[in-house]
Amino acid sequence: MLFNYISEYFAQLNKPHFLICTLITALLITGNYYWGWEKQWIYNLPTRPQRVLGFYFVYALAFTLPYLLYWLLVPGFNWNPALILIIALAPLVFALKSGMGGWQEWVQAARPGIEGHRINVLINWPIRLVVTVSILILIYTILYGRLTGFASATGLKLAGVNWTPYLIMLAVIIPLVSFAATQADFLQTYPKMKLLQLNAAPAPSLWQKIAFQLAYGSDFFTIELFFRGFLVVLLARWIGPAAILPMAVFYCSIHFGKPMLECISSYFGGLLLGIFACYSQSIYGGIVVHLGLAWMMELAASIALYWKK
Repeated sequence: MLFNYISEYFAQLNKPHFLICTLITALLITGNYYWGWEKQWIYNLPTRPQRVLGFYFVYALAFTLPYLLYWLLVPGFNWNPALILIIALAPLVFALKSGMGGWQEWVQAARPGIEGHRINVLINWPIRLVVTVSILILIYTILYGRLTGFASATGLKLAGVNWTPYLIMLAVIIPLVSFAATQADFLQTYPKMKLLQLNAAPAPSLWQKIAFQLAYGSDFFTIELFFRGFLVVLLARWIGPAAILPMAVFYCSIHFGKPMLECISSYFGGLLLGIFACYSQSIYGGIVVHLGLAWMMELAASIALYWKK
């Protein structure tokens, strides 16, 4: 089934558009890791609004260029008003998701030390989930004048999902994750659960570790709903599979703070997940793959660090 989706997509794909988008992605990745756009520029901006604008600039560049190229390469491309609105707003929505904050200081003031720190870590991703989904629902309501239909329009349907191919994908990924766990930059980033630790504080409890993994996992629901649900399943109603490539370039740009190998692979992973979401009209397969990959990376990094002791 998944191979049929891939075959169908590449059969109708505009090849020059694919090649140019891949080149743009390569140039963006090179620029980020050479000049440090995210780590050395955006994160060093003095205020939160400035950081949000920094994220918006990078995301808008990654998302709008593929659409402008498609317009130039495909005669008669229809700039639907709803499509224009989403192209304009989507980078801002994710920039807000990436740059939002402010609650950390309140929590730390109320619960100083390690307790406040761990509360902040555990509520960080769920808050971003709630805010992002609320904005997406608002945009959908503005577009359609109603809330009903949001779930089906963004791929939030369980009926008819075949889980087996996605589980096979996870099995295929295991060797790649095992290799990544041998790389120094990977172990500098993972496992994410080390965020719970602070200086010489006592180790987190089992329940805190479980709560962390659930909170961490909630971020992947946010990402799948936004990228594969809103930017592919919804936009495919107007432009079909052409929605996949711009999403993949945009998706790659949100990984600029990650290890380079992970950033590069995110472009191709985003393409695959976008294809599956577009043709199945469901994002649950992507959620399974994304969550499985994230938790495998957590486990692989934990094992690698344990053996380094």
